[in-house]
Amino acid sequence: MPARGDDPARAVSLRARLTRRLVAEGSIRSERVAAAFQAVPRHLFVPRVPLRIAYADDVVPMKRDADGMVISSVSQPSIVAVMLEQAAIRPDDHVLEIGSGGYNAALLRELAGRVTTVDIDPDVVGRAHAGLRRAGYDDVRVVQADGEFGVPDEAPYDRIVVTVGAWDIPTAWVDQLTPGGRIVVPLRLGEQTRSVAFQEVAGHLESLSAVRCGFVNMQGVGAHPEDDVPDLRAWERAELSVQAHRPGAELPPGIHLVRRHHTFTVRRLGAAGS
Repeated sequence: MPARGDDPARAVSLRARLTRRLVAEGSIRSERVAAAFQAVPRHLFVPRVPLRIAYADDVVPMKRDADGMVISSVSQPSIVAVMLEQAAIRPDDHVLEIGSGGYNAALLRELAGRVTTVDIDPDVVGRAHAGLRRAGYDDVRVVQADGEFGVPDEAPYDRIVVTVGAWDIPTAWVDQLTPGGRIVVPLRLGEQTRSVAFQEVAGHLESLSAVRCGFVNMQGVGAHPEDDVPDLRAWERAELSVQAHRPGAELPPGIHLVRRHHTFTVRRLGAAGS
């Protein structure tokens, strides 16, 4: 079997090659994100796979449920890079990651001053602890809890990065966000999931960008059937830059979509500003 993690020089070479590829493809656009990818040893977070797989631009499944469905994975590097660029993390930021595993938390730590990562699954939490320790990121706080509620005792957060598919933006996430802070979340919109970057602006969230993606589903209180649509009733107004919405999809009561120049505006009927 090919070497896994016992060939440091090969690991460095493959990591550099992956980083160059992501830069060339446009997934990485900034020097800081490129440096983070160069620094974090991804193979230490997927220790049971060969180096060539650890440094491929692909998802690495880590855990399946009783039906064989993947419920935990190490995400595809290209979408990880895109989301980090969407988050625009600054050196002094405090970042909350919802949905753990370790690798993305290590990348976040390269970019931010403080990182807290939370997951509901004790196996995932244990794996994140072990990987972060092996890679030298012992100062990342790993919490076992339902990410639907964030981690209030560490709040507020300048950035919240969600690495599981969500159907909603819980009030707790917004409450734990600093004014002007940013949430990046893979949001289920009809039949598609898009990584949407939201900025807090004067008490509401406005989207800055949206990129098509795919993630394992959220567990815990935030879990919903596949055909659910986002319930954004917690906000008076939120703008989603998306290209399509499933025709005929039933929206929650009090919500409608208005198309304006290829942008859907989600409004709460009767709310201020609607």
